[in-house]
Amino acid sequence: MGLTKEELDRMAAVDVRTVDISTLTDLRDIEIDTSLPVEKKLAAFAEQTSNVYVNRIGDYVVKVRFQESGASIDDKMSEYLSRLSKIYI
Repeated sequence: MGLTKEELDRMAAVDVRTVDISTLTDLRDIEIDTSLPVEKKLAAFAEQTSNVYVNRIGDYVVKVRFQESGASIDDKMSEYLSRLSKIYI
């Protein structure tokens, strides 16, 4: 990715309540080849955004964090959707 620890710390410290949304990358505009290894997918993501932690989807600010181990994004989305279905059923 080529980002220093200081750059990553600065990006992670962005406050979603005060950030200028016009400076953020819309996640819908990012394209990543899902057949690539994880490292290359992360690099492609970093190249297409101004902040790897804080972006937007339309008018909504989105802040993410990364973890070395644990549940995958697919597992978390499945868990989230399962909870939603229980709320509305």
